[in-house]
Amino acid sequence: MRSLGLIPLGLVAPLATTASILTTISMAALGLGVDVRVVALAGARVTAAVTFSLTVLGVISFLLIKLVGIA
Repeated sequence: MRSLGLIPLGLVAPLATTASILTTISMAALGLGVDVRVVALAGARVTAAVTFSLTVLGVISFLLIKLVGIA
């Protein structure tokens, strides 16, 4: 819609901010919906695999942010 000129330039920044806030709220809601007891019942190997994969994703994200110069 933006590329077609349907969104005025004055609304782009506020809409981007709103989208970021809503994305953050959505991710928090997903995280808060996790039942830790169920995750604990999955076992140590599953918990370790999840922790490892999230750590790797976090490191890759951080490196890409630094490499591209976003922050």
